[in-house]
Amino acid sequence: MSGSLGNGAGPGRAGEWADRTRGMLAGFPVEAAGRAAALIVACYERGGKVLACGNGGSAMEAQHLVAELVGKFERDRAPLPALALHQNPAALTAVANDYGYDEAFAHQVDALGEPGDVLVAISTSGGSENAIRAVLAAKEKGLSTVGYLGGKERGGRLGELVDVPVVLGAHDTATVQVGHLVLTHTICGLVEEALFPNKAVFLDRDGTLIVNRHYGSDPDGIELLYGVVEGLLELRAAGYKLILVSNQSGVARGYFDEGAVARMHDRLQRMLDRHGAALDGLEYCPHHPEGDTSPYAVECACRKPAPGMLRRAARKHGVDLSASWMVGDIEADVEAGRRAGAHTILVGPETAQPPPDHKAEDFAAAVRHILGVPGDVPGSTERAASFRS
Repeated sequence: MSGSLGNGAGPGRAGEWADRTRGMLAGFPVEAAGRAAALIVACYERGGKVLACGNGGSAMEAQHLVAELVGKFERDRAPLPALALHQNPAALTAVANDYGYDEAFAHQVDALGEPGDVLVAISTSGGSENAIRAVLAAKEKGLSTVGYLGGKERGGRLGELVDVPVVLGAHDTATVQVGHLVLTHTICGLVEEALFPNKAVFLDRDGTLIVNRHYGSDPDGIELLYGVVEGLLELRAAGYKLILVSNQSGVARGYFDEGAVARMHDRLQRMLDRHGAALDGLEYCPHHPEGDTSPYAVECACRKPAPGMLRRAARKHGVDLSASWMVGDIEADVEAGRRAGAHTILVGPETAQPPPDHKAEDFAAAVRHILGVPGDVPGSTERAASFRS
């Protein structure tokens, strides 16, 4: 009969794999998974990268791990460098053809690995020869090693070689592979929590923090807008990092140089610091494709509405972008925040399409929204505070 399971298969048989998975997960190696994640966190803190290898389904799990690290798992954040060694078919087949398939991964580890990197070798049996040789090459070059393994023992030969063997307690390949999927998610979750624990408010400069003057570059002309100092203090007390992200195309247009930007930001920081409200980071983009000053007259990935400055700051300050906010006074600010994965607030009279997550009359109202405080504070983005230097 078309569509029937036949041959005695039915709900009981169909549930067998789920039963096996439940049994395996009951003994999931939590402590070993934590040690593997800690090894990878330490690697990234040193500026290293993750290499991963495996065959068949294990190759796909290596690729899955890499995708979650380079892209994201649960948090919008800066990308993490990782590479699955089967992903370049030309390199893989060239090495296999010239040196044999057993050397397919080891040769690439020798070419790409650096001391302090981590190699993740994935094998349900722990006996894949090309993965074993990759681990030996990694140890020779000073890489740390993690094994995704299976079986009731220590994970075969690989389990004896790697620095951190993570052995899933099942004998059949299918169940071990399910465990490897859970292991990847566990590791990626722990890595994100460790490397990106902070939330931030990204802040445009002109028209958001200070009175907007046309291509302003005179430090003596800085005026803080209404509610800025009080708002920054409230945000910091709530646990937010405070990071400026500002387009400064006047550099590309030849109106002033980067030294003038630095003097503006130094004065701004000193003004804020008098009240304990200094910013945690300052990012700016000096580029513009229509500029006339080399080397700044170029298209770049940092000029808002591009999200480059936010992502760069997220990497420097360990920021979870999905828990963060972008506050600005023009559409480009909103779009940069959206593209980075942050919540967005547009202050003042301008509009944006698509619209921001919230529209606020002024900075004080934006802060109240971020902190979940009802009501607005009377004021305007055109009203400067009495904190002029």
